[in-house]
Amino acid sequence: MIRAIFFDIDGTLLNPKTNRIPSSTLRALHLLKRREIKLFVATGRPKSMVTFLDEYFPFDGFVTLNGQYCFTRKGDILHKTAIPKQDMRQLLEIQKKTPFPCLLIEAEESFMVNYQRQIAEHFALQGLPVPKVYNAARLETNEIYQFLTYNPTQYASLLAPLKGIEITSASPFCFDVIPKGGGKEVGIAATAEHFGLNREEVMVFGDGDNDCRMVSWAGTGVAMENAQEETKQAADYVTAAVWDDGIEKALLHFELISPEELETAAYFRDRMER
Repeated sequence: MIRAIFFDIDGTLLNPKTNRIPSSTLRALHLLKRREIKLFVATGRPKSMVTFLDEYFPFDGFVTLNGQYCFTRKGDILHKTAIPKQDMRQLLEIQKKTPFPCLLIEAEESFMVNYQRQIAEHFALQGLPVPKVYNAARLETNEIYQFLTYNPTQYASLLAPLKGIEITSASPFCFDVIPKGGGKEVGIAATAEHFGLNREEVMVFGDGDNDCRMVSWAGTGVAMENAQEETKQAADYVTAAVWDDGIEKALLHFELISPEELETAAYFRDRMER
C-alpha cells in the first residue's frame, strides 16, 4: 500500500511550458491528501526556491538540494549531508587561479564565489535577490550542501581534484554537485524512516537524470513521458508528460485516486484555476 509520494518539481510538478502546476495535478494532490497519503517534494532546488509551492499546496515535507537537506513543513530537519570541507577549501583555491561561475549553497543562503552575471540573471528569473559574494571565513562555521557550476563543458574538468563530490544533475548550462554517496534517494529514505514508512510504501515521480536513482530506489517509481531515457528505463511505470496530465493519469492507473473522485472535484478545479 502506498502511504507517501515524493514529487520532483521541474518537469514533473511544474509544466515547463507554463511554469505552473497543472490543474489536474492539483486536483489529484487534494484527493490524495483526503486519503491521508503523505506528500513530499524531492528537488535539486535549495530551500529558497521551493517556498513558492505554498501558494499551490501544503506539502508535508521537502527533500531539497538533491537529498542533502530535508525538512518537514514545520521546519524540523530530518537529514543533512554536507560537502567535505577539504573539498570546499580546494574549490576556493582553484577559483583563485581560474575564476568560473559557481554558486555555493548553504541551508538558508546561497553565494557566488565571485560575481558572475550569469548567476545573477538565473536568480532574477526566479524572482530572488542576487546572491552575495562568498566570504571564505564562513566555511569554518557553515556547511555547504551543494554547489552549482555553470558552463560545465568549459569548467567541469577543474573539479577533478575534488574527491568527495559527485555530479548528480547535468544540463547544458549547469551541473549540480553534491557529496559523494548523496542523492535524492538518500534523503527520501531518511524522510521515510522518520515517518515510519518502508520502501515498498513509497512512490516517486521524476523526469531528470538526478531522479533516476530515486525512481529505481522507491517501491514504485514513475517517470514522466518527458523524462530522460535513463530515468524511464529505471521506472516501474512511464506515465504521460507533465503537460498531458501525467501525474493524474499515473495515480488513476495505480488506483490511488478514482474517476468518480475526479468527477466530484470541480471544487478544486474552480479554486485552483481562478
